[in-house]
Amino acid sequence: MVETEIPRWLAALDESKPYIEVLDGETLPDMSPYKVHGRLAGRIFAQLDAWAGKRGSAGIETRCYFLHAAGKWSSLVPDVEYTSYGRVPNSMAETSQRPRVAPDIAIEILSPGDRPGRTQRKVQTYLAFGAIVVLLLHPVRRRVVLHRAGGAVEERPAHGAWTLEPFGDLVLDWDAIYRDIGLAEEHLD
Repeated sequence: MVETEIPRWLAALDESKPYIEVLDGETLPDMSPYKVHGRLAGRIFAQLDAWAGKRGSAGIETRCYFLHAAGKWSSLVPDVEYTSYGRVPNSMAETSQRPRVAPDIAIEILSPGDRPGRTQRKVQTYLAFGAIVVLLLHPVRRRVVLHRAGGAVEERPAHGAWTLEPFGDLVLDWDAIYRDIGLAEEHLD
């Protein structure tokens, strides 16, 4: 467990909304205010939480802190995440509540203002700090790009139900996630 002290300016980001992220010392724009974004995040969380059981915890907008070797901080807030208790113990300790490692699974639901280069830097940061899988969900196109530790990248439809490898018993049911969500507004993509 990494226990590096978080600078006060970075910890203060948790004290007021809208929550912002920091990537390599650069402040990123606010997160998506669209209702579909929140609904998708909630439904993905529900499936991860039901699967997690006693092996770990799922969360929505749980901030992670990363100190790069060059001394710059990043502080990312994945839309949905799962972290095993083997990596971050289930406790009220500051290092558990403000983890210095990436979640095992980080899910980002892309927003209209997300820039591809910045999104790739976020993916690289999650993977560099221990993520096993990073999912980028294109909400309107219903496409998921999976980035895995080791460098493999795969694009899949967010339709039907499929197993998220290497978590062999984690099945994401995309039809349930998207149930009753109308996506006619192309500007949300």
